This record gives sequence, C-alpha cells and structure tokens, in this order.
Amino acid sequence: MQYKNPDIYSSYRENDLGRTFYDLVLEHKPKKIIEFGTLYGYSTVAMAMALDELGEGHVWANDLFEDYEFRHSTMEETQKNIDTYGVTKYITLQRNDFEEWLKNPEPFDLLHVDISNKGDTIERLYEAVKDQIAHGAIVIFEGGTEERDQVEWVTKYNCKKIYGSGIPYKVLNPNFTSLSQLIIPE
Repeated sequence: MQYKNPDIYSSYRENDLGRTFYDLVLEHKPKKIIEFGTLYGYSTVAMAMALDELGEGHVWANDLFEDYEFRHSTMEETQKNIDTYGVTKYITLQRNDFEEWLKNPEPFDLLHVDISNKGDTIERLYEAVKDQIAHGAIVIFEGGTEERDQVEWVTKYNCKKIYGSGIPYKVLNPNFTSLSQLIIPE
C-alpha cells in the first residue's frame, strides 16, 4: 500500500508526522509494534500502511478511550478509521492503561507513546524499557522539542518538561508536536 497522509484527526496530521512513522516501519521492519495513545488511529494507520507494504508485522494499539477524561475517541470510532484504510488485519485495538503496562512491559520491536507526555512520564518509560532499547528495540514518543513543551496544558498544570530534562533522546521530526526517540547514551 502506498503511503498517503491519513485523513484522521490528530495533532500529527497537519505536519504529516505519519510519514515519519511509515518510514521508520519500512526501515526497521518491526514485527511487534505497541502503541499507547491511539486516539482516532492516525499514527496506527500510518504504521499499518507500512506493515501492509512489508507484508508482515502487527500493531497492538492501546488507549483508554472513553475512560480518559480529556480528548478521547471511542474504540468504535477508531476501529471505523482503521477499517476505512484497509489495514484492519495489521491492528488489534485494546483498552489498556500505560501505567499498568509500564509495571511489566512486554517485549516489542517498536513502541510509540502519545499519552499527554510529560518529563516524568518519559523518565518512567525510559527506566522501564532501557534494556529493550539496548537490545535494539525502538521507542518513539510525542514531544521532545522546546516548542512542544509550551503547549497550554503543560504550563497550566505545571508539568515537568521533556526538553532539557536530561532524558536521553533524539528528535526525529521537530515539526509540531514533534516525535522523538529514546536512546542509550554512549
């Protein structure tokens, strides 16, 4: 399947950050992708488009859906978006809590986390999965730029910022809202 920027609501869509996900999947050929913070399925569909091109792999897309008190989708709305793009066989939607998963993270090849990320969230994530990163797993998260740390809710709730926090990562795509990758420092 040729990549086309999914017409699905997401803060990623305006700057076509789906292309970054698609290219990462084509480059690294992950068999097991785990995502937290699926919302309407934009990044999920972009990754599944690449899996379709590769002919293998699977995304386990996790969200709290209606149980999340801020902006959320329903599982049904997200599934409809996935079905529209013909990538259903590459995706399993699950109602799953990131904080619970973080207590005992399962193995993965690629992990994408977009759950209202704050500095402390990314610190806990790094500590929980750094051994997997050291063995070749890829961890992508929303945020990481100074601009993204200026979003209204980060300031309003006095959240710990990601940028300048000392967490080892590199920015993969600086376009708002930005995508970054956790790394093991040399």
